[in-house]
Amino acid sequence: MEHLQTIYRNFDIRGKFGDELTTEEVEKIGYAIVGLFKAMKIAVGRDIRPSADELFAALARGINAAGAKVLDLGIVTTPMTYFVGGKHDDIEVTVMITASHMTSEYNGLKITIEDAKPVSADTLQVLRKIVGEHTYSAESVVSNIEEHPVHEAWAAHFENKFSFAGTPMTIVVDPANMVGVLEIATLKQIKGLEVHAIYDEYDHTAPNHEANPVKLETMRDLGHAVVEQGAVLGVAFDGDADRVGFVDETGQPIPSDIIGTLLARHLMKQHPGAHVVYDVRSTKRLPETVAALGGTSVKEKVGHTHIRKTMREHESILGVELSGHFFFKESHYSEGGPLPLLYILELLQQEQKPLSALAKEVATYAQSGEINSHITRPADAIFADIKAQYPEAAVETIDGLTLMMPTWWCNIRLSANDPVMRLNVEADTQNLCAEVTETLLEIIRRE
Repeated sequence: MEHLQTIYRNFDIRGKFGDELTTEEVEKIGYAIVGLFKAMKIAVGRDIRPSADELFAALARGINAAGAKVLDLGIVTTPMTYFVGGKHDDIEVTVMITASHMTSEYNGLKITIEDAKPVSADTLQVLRKIVGEHTYSAESVVSNIEEHPVHEAWAAHFENKFSFAGTPMTIVVDPANMVGVLEIATLKQIKGLEVHAIYDEYDHTAPNHEANPVKLETMRDLGHAVVEQGAVLGVAFDGDADRVGFVDETGQPIPSDIIGTLLARHLMKQHPGAHVVYDVRSTKRLPETVAALGGTSVKEKVGHTHIRKTMREHESILGVELSGHFFFKESHYSEGGPLPLLYILELLQQEQKPLSALAKEVATYAQSGEINSHITRPADAIFADIKAQYPEAAVETIDGLTLMMPTWWCNIRLSANDPVMRLNVEADTQNLCAEVTETLLEIIRRE
């Protein structure tokens, strides 16, 4: 039962199929979900991993055994499941079978409840307890599964909202051979878009590169394709297509907090005085931009459940995570699939400037990028040494340790998923950024 302590994580359930995440356990999870959330209709989607069909069958069996109906969404992206959950009041729970960008021997479950609300870490622990204690055995279960295709309605949703017929644009899409392939068809239905794609055939091994756009090396081929096609930008999706990464027309990657700042600038023109949520790692140019446009913003812990909860509390129009998650009020405070891409294209259309120029307008500070370090000392000891190094700094502990000085700031936090400490530094100049980064890394990596 040791795996029960590890696969129930802060934001989802995830583990190695067969060893940590078994069909027996997933069947129990299906049964437990019905009772915990008093659900009678549950929509289930999945990605293309080899274990997806087995896990779907197990989950559906557990759900049916508990007396609820399963709506089979088939192969979908994670944002498509949110779309279904938010659009249909009679669907109490959605489950996406995926392990995001992780390799295909892993799989997992992303669970949302009414109006696409993500379940919290505490709720996942309640579910873990129920599953760990439950010993039911259903030898004969009456199947109650109904196919519920979503792709047509999903594509129509964006086709009806956006058109670039007046100023046609060429883009390149890289789904990394995973379910983001589905968004190519979505984008091709939008007037005025010429869509080119690379790595657009399903292959769960992701043979060309990891489906993780936060890693710059995974964006290299996309950048080359953008230049080759003369495209205005390129966009890459992660394994379940709830994160996106951008490259500009020169093929250079644009950090997600810079994209988020541009999105805030664009959306706040449509929604004056609006509210925005951003994570502790994001550029301070983002809240500065929001304030300059008469809006308000709040800094939040890293993690989609934290961002989305705070967005609902403030009815925020936008949430931004440095990892490439962009959340929108209009998409039930969840990721909107191609929505950040389409809004950026709308911004290009309106301002008649290339993405590189727009990014330069808001990327006014020097950044270290996120730097990971394996540590040998307790986090509290490292944090104490860092505070001692800069006793005059203002301190925040929203997520890890944030120090704020007049000409620079930093955030140091433990990863929720990996055994590393993550560092982000932003400063007024590149030299100062490098100097502060070097000092902090020496402390973090000290034996």
